[in-house]
Amino acid sequence: MGKSQEELENAMSRLEELTTYRLGYGEAQNQGDSYSAIRWHDYQNFLARLDQAVKAQQQFVLDGEQNLDAHRHRWELKRQRLNALARVLERYREAEDFQAERALQKVLDDLPIRKNLYDA
Repeated sequence: MGKSQEELENAMSRLEELTTYRLGYGEAQNQGDSYSAIRWHDYQNFLARLDQAVKAQQQFVLDGEQNLDAHRHRWELKRQRLNALARVLERYREAEDFQAERALQKVLDDLPIRKNLYDA
């Protein structure tokens, strides 16, 4: 689960970088610099590829969130099962302790009777 969390954090950081990068290029486009038609076309293609990279990274983040949720769910189920087993184990220990106490008490209760038998 920790690895999934780390991968998600890295993906989110990368998405933030790409988004910031894309916004920076979008602002440069709005500054009204003059471009030749070929340079303008290349610039538009670059922005389109950058947009695709942002979308792909968004999907990667979404997949990472789903993966982390799945790991978290599996961990929660394992934790619940472990807690249930611990409760069962504790009940068995309590039952053993109770039986041991009863056996000891029976021995202690029988001691005066045995002592009287040997004294007679």
